[in-house]
Amino acid sequence: MIHGHAHLLRTLNGRRSLSLSALRPWRMLDLTRLVLAVVYTATSFGFATPRSWAESAENGIILAMLALAAGTLFLSGRSWVTEMRLRKPVVCLDAMLFLALLVVTDPANSPYFSGSLFVAVEIALIVRRRLHMLVAVFAAVTALLTVWTDEVVAVPSEPDAERIALRILYLAVVIAITGMLLGPGRDTLLERERARRLADSAFPPVKGSAGSFLLQALRIASGGENVAVLFRADSEEPYRFASSRLGDQMPEGNGGLLSVETGWHDRPRGASIILPPDGVGEIHPLSRGGRAWAMALEAERLLTVRVSLGTFDAVGAVQLDDPTHEDVAAVAQRVFEGACEELMVRNSLDLAHAIAGARERERLQRELHDSVLQALASIRFQVAPALDGSIENPRTVIENVDRIAKDQIATIRSIIDPEKDEEDFAYLPETLSMVVRSLADQWGIRCELKVEDGNCATSAMIGRELSFAVREIVANAVRHAGARAVEFSLQPAGNRIALHVTDDGVPNLARLGSTGAVPSRSLMRRVQALGGEVFLRNIGGRTMIQITVPRR
Repeated sequence: MIHGHAHLLRTLNGRRSLSLSALRPWRMLDLTRLVLAVVYTATSFGFATPRSWAESAENGIILAMLALAAGTLFLSGRSWVTEMRLRKPVVCLDAMLFLALLVVTDPANSPYFSGSLFVAVEIALIVRRRLHMLVAVFAAVTALLTVWTDEVVAVPSEPDAERIALRILYLAVVIAITGMLLGPGRDTLLERERARRLADSAFPPVKGSAGSFLLQALRIASGGENVAVLFRADSEEPYRFASSRLGDQMPEGNGGLLSVETGWHDRPRGASIILPPDGVGEIHPLSRGGRAWAMALEAERLLTVRVSLGTFDAVGAVQLDDPTHEDVAAVAQRVFEGACEELMVRNSLDLAHAIAGARERERLQRELHDSVLQALASIRFQVAPALDGSIENPRTVIENVDRIAKDQIATIRSIIDPEKDEEDFAYLPETLSMVVRSLADQWGIRCELKVEDGNCATSAMIGRELSFAVREIVANAVRHAGARAVEFSLQPAGNRIALHVTDDGVPNLARLGSTGAVPSRSLMRRVQALGGEVFLRNIGGRTMIQITVPRR
């Protein structure tokens, strides 16, 4: 199936050839030249009249133009290199023959004068853009000189019937060619071909080997079987090699494999054709990179494609036979680029899954630490007096432990399978008041929450994270500072919300960092993940923690 697609694309015949005309503009130019030569031949011999030497000269020139057009179309179809080498000589020769045709058919009244537009177009295509104005001036001067030739030599006029027939046929040719050129543009055709081939092809899984994936992509893009790629997924990693013939073994003398762009390399003809993004190829002597890839694939002719997407860089080479032209190279480039994008997306998804898994593990670890472990610590804290006999009636302690256990069962369920809040809304005074009351019972201390006037509404996620932060703060205050009372103050601060926490525990300088920041990594990560800040200070013999978080 792959070979069929590539062969169909290379031969450029039938309806598909016409639809791909935008990918081979010079092929359309050669075809138009042949059609015009056939029209000239038919009208010249069909309306031939005895006009002495002028008639014979006209017929001879037109036959030469027909032979030139047919030969060019035949030779250019056999090889892309031959086509590139023939372009300028053929255009120059065709222009001179057409100029001679105008001279022998009475330039001022020549029925072939309309064909000068085609000659001007093909001349403009072989010169640099900055010289187009000079070409226009030259064409105008040439037209004036040919018109004045009737003052030098008398040339009989062509019959009116021939003039009318030529105009009608020329108009028909212009309409037909224009209709084909006004079809889908180059980018549209390339995107269609890319989408079709990628949709019809089954790529191997990327997890197995990125090299195998790219080799299959290159086969699909070009239709060849002897393929090789040199690639790297990141600028910091070395290039990796994969080949259908050599496997992962880098060939000896591989210098120059990276010094190629998308194009065609013909070792017998000693030429390399570079295909830039605009599709206008440039022919050069066989490049060092083309020679290196030819040796690696042991191929006489090969197509190379280059894809660079951010830090991703890949060079692919495939052995192909003539005829191969710019349409094959352009389609292969676009399809291979699409496959490389697919590879990057799959790798990104795998990386995203790995990152998501790591973040989920970190969330579970943090929330289990801030809830279950803190609850177990509070149980030990309350059970200790009962174990050493300092409490005569431990029933109160047992009831409190039972209540803590029930709360933790619900907490663990919410940690393992968190419910999404459809409204994504939390009213902090209400949320934190329940947490503060629960902590007071859990640790057997006094906990109070004061709310300043103002809007303290925030997102459900921030409310949840602050609840866990409050649990850790209270646990640290009781366990490490012996606090018996913790006071919370919640107040809005512009587009942020501030939570102040003070306790009556022993000031513990070990809880102070060098800049006053809380060294608790769990608490710091939790608040910083919300875009907030945490500071701990010793003010008047009391420890104060300040947390500020954004509303959203």
